[in-house]
Amino acid sequence: MLGSTMGTIDISITNVAMPTISRIYQTSVDNAEWVILSFMLVTASTLVLFGRLGDIVGQKRIYLGGFAIFGASSLACAFAPSLGFLIAARAVQALGAAMLLSSNQALIVDTFPSTERGRAIGFNGAAVAVGLSLGPIVGGAIVTFGDWRWIFLINVPISIIAMIGAALVLKPVQPRSGGFDPIGAALSVVTLFSFSLALSRSHIWGWASPLTLGLIALSVLTLGIFLAVERRVPAPTLDLNLFRIRLFAVSTLAAFVYFIAFAGVIFIVPLTAQTALGDTAFAAGFLLAPITALNIVLAPIAGALSDRVPARYVSTTGAIMVAIGLFLLSRLPPTPTMLQLIGALVVTGCGTAVFSQPNNSAIMGSAPADRRGIAAGTLATARTSGQLIGVAVASAVYFSHVAHAGALAKTFAPASAYFSFTTFVMLGVAALSWLRE
Repeated sequence: MLGSTMGTIDISITNVAMPTISRIYQTSVDNAEWVILSFMLVTASTLVLFGRLGDIVGQKRIYLGGFAIFGASSLACAFAPSLGFLIAARAVQALGAAMLLSSNQALIVDTFPSTERGRAIGFNGAAVAVGLSLGPIVGGAIVTFGDWRWIFLINVPISIIAMIGAALVLKPVQPRSGGFDPIGAALSVVTLFSFSLALSRSHIWGWASPLTLGLIALSVLTLGIFLAVERRVPAPTLDLNLFRIRLFAVSTLAAFVYFIAFAGVIFIVPLTAQTALGDTAFAAGFLLAPITALNIVLAPIAGALSDRVPARYVSTTGAIMVAIGLFLLSRLPPTPTMLQLIGALVVTGCGTAVFSQPNNSAIMGSAPADRRGIAAGTLATARTSGQLIGVAVASAVYFSHVAHAGALAKTFAPASAYFSFTTFVMLGVAALSWLRE
């Protein structure tokens, strides 16, 4: 759970520090945004690779290595002499995060019997949700009341403690399959990196720009070659046979689409709270506390329930609850009260906890034992890629409406338009969740 929290909290913790970082390094906020992008791009691009390596060398080794890299690179981030150095250090930090996120689900599945697996994955899923929603809160508090470098320094003692605990507590899991697919690994990194980079910068470069179209074309080309290679090699980086398992394929797709919507909430709510409500960075980030609290309480319960009730019933209910919460957000007035905003977020938070954990349990439980590392890496890739695309879509939709909102630009109105869109997205997730079996 420490690994899940650390691996996800650093995706969003730097969001509120962008103005400060740009001022410290005397650059624009647009350039400083690469501090976020480098982390997300590298994480999304390497999760499947580390999931496969975990199956080969053992998940515990990958997990411990992830803490070591994450802690050391966090120290480098805190004392970066230049913006370029900070961006590079964040890319290395992302490698450590990918190692943590790709192996922790596989470790849990190997540790707990099937009768307790859903509850255990529920606790871990709560840690993921807490990390994603806690990032803006912690980052806002550090930037408002302390030195921004503690955004990175705080990871160092936690990494050391977690390494010691993991070394003592986690049982070593023997590697289950040999062989490595270097061509497939390289192609997967190029595909995910180029596609994610095109999406994340298209609002600046333009969708019709040669750079955006070239990166998308490159990702499509390498994806085709990757799929052809994976069908022929004896030990593929991504086992395509997993997607012949209906439960695995549909549940993974549902997770991917869900995280597109969820990432938009994490991005839009703190941003709009500062413009529409005039909140500080700390207060705006703290609005996400209901989602954090509800996931801590409800995620383990939902996970345990999925050990006894088919995932389609629990997850579908959760997806519908998220859709209702997003609908309530879309109907808020241009200048909502804090109580109105929190009420809608409470409904959304309940739904995120109820949907995610049974869905994750279904994905991991449907994977063969010798492919759980790849399954965990695939799930983590779906989550991280969904978040990256979600932020890109949220940014494009929100700022497009801001540009045409006139006097309502600095109200909740542009956000309402985005939440109307994601309401239908989550209804689609509910349909997928119901049709998984």
